[in-house]
Amino acid sequence: MNYPENVAAAADYLKKAIPHIVGRKIPANPINYALWYNYVANHIPALNKAIDDILSNNVSITPEQSLSLYLQFIINEHALNNKQTANNERTLKDITEIATKLLSNLNSSMSGTESFEQQLNDNIAQMQEAKSLDQVSDIVDSIVISTESMKSASQQHISDLKASTDEIASLKHQLQRAERKATVDQLTQLYNRHSFDTQLSQLTQNEAVASSVCLILADLDHFKSFNDDYGHVIGDRVLQRMGELIQDHCPDNAIGARYGGEEFAIILSNSSIEQAAEVAELLRSKLQQVRVKLKNSDKILNNISSSFGVARFEAGESIETFIDRTDQALYRAKDNGRNRVEIF
Repeated sequence: MNYPENVAAAADYLKKAIPHIVGRKIPANPINYALWYNYVANHIPALNKAIDDILSNNVSITPEQSLSLYLQFIINEHALNNKQTANNERTLKDITEIATKLLSNLNSSMSGTESFEQQLNDNIAQMQEAKSLDQVSDIVDSIVISTESMKSASQQHISDLKASTDEIASLKHQLQRAERKATVDQLTQLYNRHSFDTQLSQLTQNEAVASSVCLILADLDHFKSFNDDYGHVIGDRVLQRMGELIQDHCPDNAIGARYGGEEFAIILSNSSIEQAAEVAELLRSKLQQVRVKLKNSDKILNNISSSFGVARFEAGESIETFIDRTDQALYRAKDNGRNRVEIF
């Protein structure tokens, strides 16, 4: 699952998610927080519908229902993108068993305590008045501390909880490594084409974010000649250096991907077209400074360059049209002599 929102939007979703959890007396654990964060952000419409269907007949959601929703709508997305399906199924089975016990323990330890409920009500009131992410973070810390204090009555419970948490963390790490292999281009260490398509789709579906989404397409100039003249090893090294430049010199609101072959794509959220063009120009300039030494030779490859096209998303257009407009700007850069930035 990818989350395109900036710090302010994330803080707003956090403020909206906590009252849902506490108001329905749902355990404030990571699984439930992930569900309600995605619910208030409307990242997964099918999840929202499933939750609404449950709440239409019930006041709250049971731990078993929470776990089922979490596995179906959040964890399963990772599994679908994972090439190591058999290993992932075993990992998810382990997570399911541990999380079920953890949910049960947390649910029993958090219910029926009036002082704890009062503390949570106070936290809700403070949350609604919070003005910054730091304030929200402090309140969430308070909720966590209150929860931990309830569990301190049973040392055995704490030991079991820690063991479960550690095991889930280990399994989550395994899952993240598997997911990374399925979403990252191994040569350049940028996102692959599938991940690019997914993230661009998510960003442009959110109207509040889509209006400030820009796209940069880059194509290495005369790249075929590198492979023809110096071999694929040198060609791969040039691709790697381009990937390094994108990772090192793009801002935090950028998502870099290998679009295909010698083509690269950069998605910028919360950006103006002028800012996107500045990023493209910086990469163009940095790439010109790249030098690649040929193996077993004194020769230095110093004529590496790329052409760039830049466009900004327009309300109501399809992703295909958005990419096509950016591509038109890229081809104009090539037609006008290469090694330049053009804006649609």
